[in-house]
Amino acid sequence: MACSAGYQSLQPERETLMVLAASSLTEPFEQLAEEFERRYPHVRVRLNFAGTQQLRVLLEQGLPADVVATANALHMRALGHRGLVSQPELFARNRLVLVVLRGNPAGIGGLADLTRPHRLVLAASSVPAGGYARQVLSNLEAYFGQDFSESVLKNLVSEESNVKSVLMKVVMGEADAGFVYATDVVAVSDDSLIVVPIPTPANVTADYYIARVAAEANQALARDFIDFVLSPEGREVLSSYGFE
Repeated sequence: MACSAGYQSLQPERETLMVLAASSLTEPFEQLAEEFERRYPHVRVRLNFAGTQQLRVLLEQGLPADVVATANALHMRALGHRGLVSQPELFARNRLVLVVLRGNPAGIGGLADLTRPHRLVLAASSVPAGGYARQVLSNLEAYFGQDFSESVLKNLVSEESNVKSVLMKVVMGEADAGFVYATDVVAVSDDSLIVVPIPTPANVTADYYIARVAAEANQALARDFIDFVLSPEGREVLSSYGFE
C-alpha cells in the first residue's frame, strides 16, 4: 500500500548542548564532544572556541550557552561574581613552552637567545597564555638578568587574540618564536618546530576550570557533560593531548 505523500517518519529531536571553551582545548574537546554524543545519541554538542577573555565577554553580553571552560581562574571568577556561572571546577592543568621555527634565520636556539633581534609573537596580555608568557619572561630574569624581559619584548611584532594564532604564526613562518602551551605542540603533526622547554621554577601552571552557565535551563545535561569531562575516560582524553 502506498504511503501518504505527507507522511514522514518521526525522529526524536536532538537536544543541543552549547559549550564555550578556550582555544587551547580545541582538540581534546572535539574528541570529548564526539564521545559524549555516542553516549547520549539524543544530544548534539556545539563547540565554540575562542580566547578565554573573549568567552567571558560573550557570556557577559548574553550569548546563550550551557557550559564554559576557561584557561585560567581569573575570568571564571569574574563570571562567578556576576552570577553567570555556577560551581566552577578545576579539571586540567597546562604549562608553557617556547616554539621556534625550525631552521629560522634568527638563530634562536634557546631562551637566552630571545634578546637577539627576531620576530616574537605572543598572545595579548588579556589572554591567559599572553599573561602567562609575560610572567615567564619576568621569572626568567633570575636566570638571564633583570633587563631580560624588557629586552625580549622589544622583539614583539604581533599580539594575538588566542594561543592557537600564536602557534600558527610560527608554523607559517610569519614569526621566529612564540610562547604557547605544551599541549598546543602535541597537535602539530610535522617537524616544523623546535620546542624549547622552560625551567620548572620559571614556568607557570595554567589552571583550567569548567562550569555550568547559570542562566540556562538545560542544567542537567550540562552537568552530565561536565561529569564526563571529569570522569576517568574524560581525563584520559585530556591526558592524551598533554594536559595534566
